[in-house]
Amino acid sequence: MSKLRSLDLDLDVIKAVDGGSSVMVNALDLQSFILRARVLKLYRQALKIAHRAPPQARGELKQSIRQEMEKNCECKDKQKIRYLISEGLERIKQLDEMLDMQGH
Repeated sequence: MSKLRSLDLDLDVIKAVDGGSSVMVNALDLQSFILRARVLKLYRQALKIAHRAPPQARGELKQSIRQEMEKNCECKDKQKIRYLISEGLERIKQLDEMLDMQGH
């Protein structure tokens, strides 16, 4: 089956579920998409660095990273999201340097 035909079938399913009218679910503009990708990259980087922490501190560190992300997950202000990303990058840079100094 061609990709185009598969796309047509997917749209038909959406129309059938919605009662005939087409809907776009969670459509992001390009800027929002890029910001979301940057946030996810920051989260992965933070967890990767946290994995280098001593075992007794690792769980608590990962939990605090997750809580910080969840605390800000409803933010829609793009300027604030950019600020939070830069703040997060700075914090993981400091954590990385601290772990390097400790030999982890």
